[in-house]
Amino acid sequence: MKNIAYLKLNWLSIFLIFMLFVIGGLVRSTGSGMGCPDWPKCFGEYIPPISESELPADYEAYFKDQRLKKTKRFTALLDMIGFDEKADAIRNDTQVEQSHKFNVVKAYIEYINRLLGALTGIVVFICFLLSLKYVRSNPIVFWYTLAGFIFVFINALLGAIVVHSNLIGSIVTIHFIAAFASICFFLLARRYARVHEYNTVDKKTKQVGLVMMVLSTIQVILGAEVRELYDLLPTLGTAAAKIDGMYPTIQWHAAFGAIVLVVSIYQFITAQKGTFISQYSRWIMLMCIGQILWGPMALLESTESISKLFHITLGAGIFVLQFYICTSYLRQYKKA
Repeated sequence: MKNIAYLKLNWLSIFLIFMLFVIGGLVRSTGSGMGCPDWPKCFGEYIPPISESELPADYEAYFKDQRLKKTKRFTALLDMIGFDEKADAIRNDTQVEQSHKFNVVKAYIEYINRLLGALTGIVVFICFLLSLKYVRSNPIVFWYTLAGFIFVFINALLGAIVVHSNLIGSIVTIHFIAAFASICFFLLARRYARVHEYNTVDKKTKQVGLVMMVLSTIQVILGAEVRELYDLLPTLGTAAAKIDGMYPTIQWHAAFGAIVLVVSIYQFITAQKGTFISQYSRWIMLMCIGQILWGPMALLESTESISKLFHITLGAGIFVLQFYICTSYLRQYKKA
């Protein structure tokens, strides 16, 4: 079949973008976001050093100064295009002034994240090239693939901005959301590139699935807001103090987590057995349970890192699988 190559590259693109969520969770859970204080290099090298002794004595001040220069150019650009408030927020954020000591583990975790990002960029570009054959016969595949490729490219640029802004919360959140957008576009392209129709889905299943999708989207947004608030909390503090510091967003996040779990159970129970919707609904339900169990453990110092890793990965998995289910509700494209 002439579209086998495209479908394979499309699947690989989806897989690699999702793996960026996983490695991104690892970066966040280990505090490795500034493991490399510059971009695209890491401590001025394409392969990070393995010892602090390999760096100049004033490396902290040097890389801080380089980052501040790039941040100044970025905020000037924001001023020029009318985002004055965002530019002022970045200038006034004390995080920008921080310097970072070398840590070999954090440097290589961030370095692996960048290597995976580069590999993903190459794969999605090849996938885009393969989509050109659909321009006339099935143009919607081409346009969704192009959109996915553009968002992967935008996300790479945002990755650089995240480093230059020293992990300012709102920019990290936009970086996160752009990754969701890119994977959604590739899932939509895959739906329309498939030559066969999916099994007919009844109205009730569609309604439950769409409700679950809306709730999952809200939960992702709330989770991003909780992450921003969490990063503003003091390093040391009790679980109760952390909860108070994130009030009321964390309470809404927890409440929606319970609602999403209930709806996921209902979706699994009501789905027609033996269908792919039933199979994926089971995984979504199990991931919802896992996410609820791991979430509160981020408030405890001893389990904070591992909890963040699994909580972020499971949350991304729920959203992606539910979106994939919802693509089955779409009718196949028919050329006029």
